[in-house]
Amino acid sequence: MALDFQRNIAMNEYGFYCVPESYIGRNIVDHLLAGNVYEPQTLKMLQHHLGTGDIVTGGAFIGDFLPALHRWLDPTARIHTFEPVPTSFAAAEETIRLNGLNQVTLSNVAVGAEPGSLTMMVTRPNGRPIAAGERIVEGAEADGGRYIDVDIMTLDTLVPKSRRISILHLDVEGFERPALQGAERILTSSQPLVVLEGQKRWLKNDFERTLNKLAPKAQYQAAGSMEGNTFYLPTS
Repeated sequence: MALDFQRNIAMNEYGFYCVPESYIGRNIVDHLLAGNVYEPQTLKMLQHHLGTGDIVTGGAFIGDFLPALHRWLDPTARIHTFEPVPTSFAAAEETIRLNGLNQVTLSNVAVGAEPGSLTMMVTRPNGRPIAAGERIVEGAEADGGRYIDVDIMTLDTLVPKSRRISILHLDVEGFERPALQGAERILTSSQPLVVLEGQKRWLKNDFERTLNKLAPKAQYQAAGSMEGNTFYLPTS
């Protein structure tokens, strides 16, 4: 995808990042532009649990997790990621190119419980990109914001059946439950460590129930939270 936006290149200890200028001011972007690592403790925990399997992570945003995760991959493993927003997708593609990340598969889709398409709000009524906070809506609203139609895939379709998944990491702005519902095969066959944004008690309980309904033999249990993420371990 062509880079038809103004951008900067950020750098930290793991690599280089394509940063759209319109995204400056967002927490993730400002961390990277300052040379820092976003959610460093979460990344270290993912490294500890990676083993030799693949990682499913998304939304990719501008690829802020990809250089670190790619560095720790087994030579036979891959990263499967996705990003539906055109500007973020193009930036993530450029981050992948800048770092030579040849074990990453990036798809320009959102994920859900079943294939289809939905409407996503990507620009506020004032014209400013939302950047890492885009949301699925029922339909375009008459508020002056910009809306796009995005393709929806299930994670079970996105990831080939032959791949063993060690980690499933999702930050999909409140769309976690349908994303998990579309990953029933992955959860059942691979029983990966699952990392989901959100650490309120009711939300953790809801995610834990969802995981155990989809993959009852795994006996998932919330194991703790850090940096806004909760980790769910299979305990069987």
